Amino acid sequence: MLQAEQEAGRQPARQAIVLLLFFAAALRAQPLLSPEDERFFEQQARRIVDSAALKAGEAKGKWRNTTPYDVHVPGGNMGYPAFWVRDAVMMLGGDFVGARELEGWIRLIASTIPGPRDWVVRPGVVVPAYAVPDHVNFNGKATFYPGNLETGEKQGGKPWGKYPPLDDHFYFLTAVYHHGKLTRGTALFDSRVKTSFREMPMADLCERVYRVAPSDPETALVTAGDVQTENAKDFGFCDTVGKSGKLLFPSVLKYLAARQMAELFEASGRPAKARRYHRDAERIRAAIPPTFYRASKNEREGWLHSATGVGNQPDVWGSAFALWSGAVDGHTAGSVGRALVRAYREKTAVRQGCVRHILTSDPTNQGHWQAAVSRPGEYQNGGYWGTPTGWYIAAMHRNDPAAAREMARDFLAFLRGSLRPDGLVQAWEWINPDTGRDANPLYAATVALPYLSLKAAGLVGTETGKPASGR
Repeated sequence: MLQAEQEAGRQPARQAIVLLLFFAAALRAQPLLSPEDERFFEQQARRIVDSAALKAGEAKGKWRNTTPYDVHVPGGNMGYPAFWVRDAVMMLGGDFVGARELEGWIRLIASTIPGPRDWVVRPGVVVPAYAVPDHVNFNGKATFYPGNLETGEKQGGKPWGKYPPLDDHFYFLTAVYHHGKLTRGTALFDSRVKTSFREMPMADLCERVYRVAPSDPETALVTAGDVQTENAKDFGFCDTVGKSGKLLFPSVLKYLAARQMAELFEASGRPAKARRYHRDAERIRAAIPPTFYRASKNEREGWLHSATGVGNQPDVWGSAFALWSGAVDGHTAGSVGRALVRAYREKTAVRQGCVRHILTSDPTNQGHWQAAVSRPGEYQNGGYWGTPTGWYIAAMHRNDPAAAREMARDFLAFLRGSLRPDGLVQAWEWINPDTGRDANPLYAATVALPYLSLKAAGLVGTETGKPASGR
């Protein structure tokens, strides 16, 4: 009798637990956006990318593309009048750019790659052998450094660095990978390609490009030397920021590139090479948390820091990107995801669905980078950007789907609030709601990259309108 009574007493508790689990599952299964918002998002992303197209021979204003290749520039207003490698690759991952045009991009970039010896531009400015340029001008000549369109000895140096940015090498490999995905084959990867100095196998060129960025031999993490003498630019969206030591963002890019190279070599029937890149990816993934993770005051939360030397600060973009990329283990992803949720809720990282590089609450330099050219509150030193919004939302969705939905709706409200008479959103490169500043409209990475990142995470663009399995 007693046992039966005890069992009867447990039933309501069990029913309550079942109901809680049911409602939790129902909340998690809710789509990120309404069908109307999702259609608007996709249409705007496509239209903004289309606005940035510049076909071979075509002119916009005073700029004419005299290369034999169709290209996409960073934005429809020609605010960046050249073919920028990373910005172009950020348009990939869907059907916004076709395989034929993408092959042209790859051949254009390859035609500018120097080698096999370093190019000493002038004392203190060195382009490494097999380096990928920062951008390619419309005459087909390369600029390896940010800051200007110079192709000769006037490029590089302070404040732009001794060496070119470290990320473009990995973005080039990602472009080759996406071409393979679009064509469902490895014909380009298995072909020969013209560089600035000779024709060579594409796979061989990719391997050499993979090794350009200096790396720690034990962990394979990307590294940089002293800020005063080297001033490496770890990522083009931090090219006004100085960092040193082991570097988070390019290490995550290298992790992705290693996985992509492994997949390309597997598909082309070279399993031994594929295994080598798989091992590199595993080493990088294992090294990221112990190298970059720092717990917050609440020990269940923490951030990935941007660098181990100068710039050893919580990296908002890098943390979100690492989670989106699958570059950390589940335990670390949970802790960082909780920190991202808190920063969203407390408005220390996100405004109007756009994201700061650095927390407003970071005490290192009063919410700004330790070493930066940009003024506090502007551009990469306190501006809010749409570029990483998709990574951030997807990273939060692991821990708090409701917060992810709220941020996605904030971002759509931000886009809808800036509609132009032609039906396009302004798509500012960055904004600062505190100062009223904004800059560079029709910037493709503001809309296209968030959409494509969320699509890759299975949070938009699915047939059912419900999230697919995440990364």
